[in-house]
Amino acid sequence: MPNEIPDKSLPQKIFHEANKNQDIPKIYSNAFSCSIGTGDVVILFQRAEVPVGMVNMSYTVAKTLAIKLQGLITFLEQKSGKSIMTTDDINKYLAEPREDNEAIQ
Repeated sequence: MPNEIPDKSLPQKIFHEANKNQDIPKIYSNAFSCSIGTGDVVILFQRAEVPVGMVNMSYTVAKTLAIKLQGLITFLEQKSGKSIMTTDDINKYLAEPREDNEAIQ
């Protein structure tokens, strides 16, 4: 029905079913690289500098994913009152020279 209100629990059901499905790969990543081609975007996911997965997606899906991810992070930052640093932020701080009294314990 065109005027039917969508079931808001559907995404949770899909995630639950996908999590139980042994045929769907589960990947943890703590780093990534992105590339763009003439027809799509490629994301290479890594864990401890070792590639663990690669995803190709259309420009439209990549842009939509970027917007949705930004929305999730913004929601978390607003709820927590904390700003989450990006890996670029962290690398910048780690590259700064340390004072002698800043030794890691």
